[in-house]
Amino acid sequence: MADAQWMDIDVGTLSAEAQAAYSEYKDAQRKAAALREMFEQTAVAGMTMPQGKRMVFGYRFGKLSAALVDDDRKTSKPKQAKGSLSDFLASQGANGHAV
Repeated sequence: MADAQWMDIDVGTLSAEAQAAYSEYKDAQRKAAALREMFEQTAVAGMTMPQGKRMVFGYRFGKLSAALVDDDRKTSKPKQAKGSLSDFLASQGANGHAV
């Protein structure tokens, strides 16, 4: 498949029956992802991981496997509150910046 040429398909161009089947497939995929996340969180609940490590799971060939790997996930930045442009300009002026 290294030489396969892929093309994105507009699902709206499929037959109504194929669109319905695809929609069911995507719903099942989302449910499976949520259940996998719930399983993984439950499996490691109460475990203490070594500093800088995390547990990952594999599901290939119908088998469950696990490994301890470096925790290289990016930390998310705290979300800033949204405001208006006027609020931003007012805060800049209050902090001594020329507005």
